[in-house]
Amino acid sequence: MKRFIFYLPVLALLLSCNALDKSATPSSADVGGDSNLTMNAVGTTFNSYVKIGSTNYSANSSIVVTNNDNGILTLQVKATLPPNLAALLPANFKDATGKLSTNLKLKNTSEGILDYSNADGKPFVIANYSSNVGDQYTLKKSNGATITRTVTAKTTVDDFPYGMMYIKTMTIEQDSRIPGIQKIIFKVNHKYALVQIQIVMNDGTITTINLV
Repeated sequence: MKRFIFYLPVLALLLSCNALDKSATPSSADVGGDSNLTMNAVGTTFNSYVKIGSTNYSANSSIVVTNNDNGILTLQVKATLPPNLAALLPANFKDATGKLSTNLKLKNTSEGILDYSNADGKPFVIANYSSNVGDQYTLKKSNGATITRTVTAKTTVDDFPYGMMYIKTMTIEQDSRIPGIQKIIFKVNHKYALVQIQIVMNDGTITTINLV
């Protein structure tokens, strides 16, 4: 089964820069559904596939599910980030060689994905598959600023290339408070979860992570 966790090396960076408070609304902080998914099994390992523009980049990643508490996963993540992102990674997310090395907490179900990787450990929805275009998930930061994830597209036909087939996707865009990053774009599918993430830099450079 194709899996969503390939994008975690970059997600670790994005989430580490967002120190959030406890003010998430219920619709932005929960997903229901079945968590008994093959991709959630303890011991499952994953790899990342990264492009900067049109150039392939080897992240040499090691991503392992180390715990599953009713769909709330703990993942051990190690990787070499692209240079344009590595410089933004906080020291507590790095090993002695400067590579990404951390544990992440996520919830993955048949109805959506959310993360707990903020300063307060509170849930924040990445995607709810029942959402429609225009729906938003919001979480206020401890400094008073609000992070917003907005559903900007939801296809009704299989038009996204995924391995040897095409699938439907929902697109979620997140505004950025991270210096140097303009926005983050997620593409998800109700069966395969997250299938793409794009990091759009202020200089126009786009880092794309796909699982194919």
